[in-house]
Amino acid sequence: MKVMIIESVHASAVELLAKSAEVVFPEPQNLEGILKAIVDCDGLIARGTAVSREVMLAGPKLKAIGRHGVGYDSVDIAAATELRIPVVYTPAANTESVAELAAGFIICAGRKIIEANRFMQSEKLLSDTVTMQAMTKRVGLVNANIGGKTLGIIGVGRIGSLIAQKMIAGFNMKVLGYDPYVDEKTLAGYGVKKVDRLEDMLPLCDFVSLNCPGGAETRKMINAATLALMKPNAYLINTARGSVVDEEALVKAVRSKKIAGAATDVFDPEPPVKGSPITHEDAIIVTPHIGAQTEESLINMGRVVVQEVLSVLEGRKPQFFVNPEVWEKRRK
Repeated sequence: MKVMIIESVHASAVELLAKSAEVVFPEPQNLEGILKAIVDCDGLIARGTAVSREVMLAGPKLKAIGRHGVGYDSVDIAAATELRIPVVYTPAANTESVAELAAGFIICAGRKIIEANRFMQSEKLLSDTVTMQAMTKRVGLVNANIGGKTLGIIGVGRIGSLIAQKMIAGFNMKVLGYDPYVDEKTLAGYGVKKVDRLEDMLPLCDFVSLNCPGGAETRKMINAATLALMKPNAYLINTARGSVVDEEALVKAVRSKKIAGAATDVFDPEPPVKGSPITHEDAIIVTPHIGAQTEESLINMGRVVVQEVLSVLEGRKPQFFVNPEVWEKRRK
């Protein structure tokens, strides 16, 4: 068997795959290289690269597609299903790391840690005649406790529920949850109170954490209208998908003080274009999609996606199946 890995994955995952299949890397690592290499490959593993119908059609032997990550919106699922190609992914492999980043964002934004660091590095708070505490107040660095505040979570699945549990345990936060696909009893088990309408939840929150999938249903769910419902001292946290937020509206809301600030690990498009306003706004903390970039997550995602792809190729039904309806009629 031949399996192509488009982007680099953890070395332990490559070693695991090499025990059962010939590992192929596209050269160059772009669409031209992918289309050339996929011709005689049985499997494909991708991270951020889009796996389109064009790519699938170029691989007549392709029998399994693995998405290295918690989502699979970069794969044309409709095309894969039509072509009878099973798609697998790694939904639980990076839960801890993304939840930790979201918690870190809440702390950094709420306590103005990044902004305070910036002021200290510039030495603007240092004076022979005025104390640092007085200067801190002058520049607007006085902030508020996180303990006891209200956190709203949009999408209370694996990651959202773990964020809730961490913030309740660590900061005694009150947590509200908006998720049409999770019932009230399940949310209560996480310590989360279910809210049926997003419009009812947003005005109550000091922090709003986005943990829903991307796609047409959630595209620009956070926009000028929904941002206007938030408190002026509230923060938006996004570790989900960049497409969930209207970035232009978010920058305007922050600059006009409609909300206090934001923190995001994801962008639309991704990577953001050079000079993008969202990456140059002091009140918005930005990181380069590092939510899953921990050693533990990279090992987990790499090994899980390899095991799932090999399961399909060796005739075993995988655990993390995106389109299970193709199993009985899959390519063999």
